Amino acid sequence: MNINSDSLITFIIMWGTPAIMMLITYLKMTKEEKNDVIKEFTSSRFIFTIGFLVTGIFLDSLGNLLTLNIMKLLGTPLIIVAGTNIVVDQWKKNKVKSILITLLILVLIGLIIS
Repeated sequence: MNINSDSLITFIIMWGTPAIMMLITYLKMTKEEKNDVIKEFTSSRFIFTIGFLVTGIFLDSLGNLLTLNIMKLLGTPLIIVAGTNIVVDQWKKNKVKSILITLLILVLIGLIIS
């Protein structure tokens, strides 16, 4: 298990910056806003779409950082499940957006596999 220094910098920038920004924003919220955020983040719709997508991409990034292919193998199915759920959810609202999201997720999966 080697840590690639280029991947470490990318990992820190890609995950550290948004995490710190989200933490600062969360700490500035009122109690009511915090409850709304917690309620939204724990909903099944959020977990099966954005939650799985972010978790899959995180596992893929961690796999690149630690040079562990098993992490990438764990992240890819999560991205596929999230992509499928996002497309189905968008199909009900806007057919063109759902096709564009499908193409975007296929490109993302192609980048992960290669």
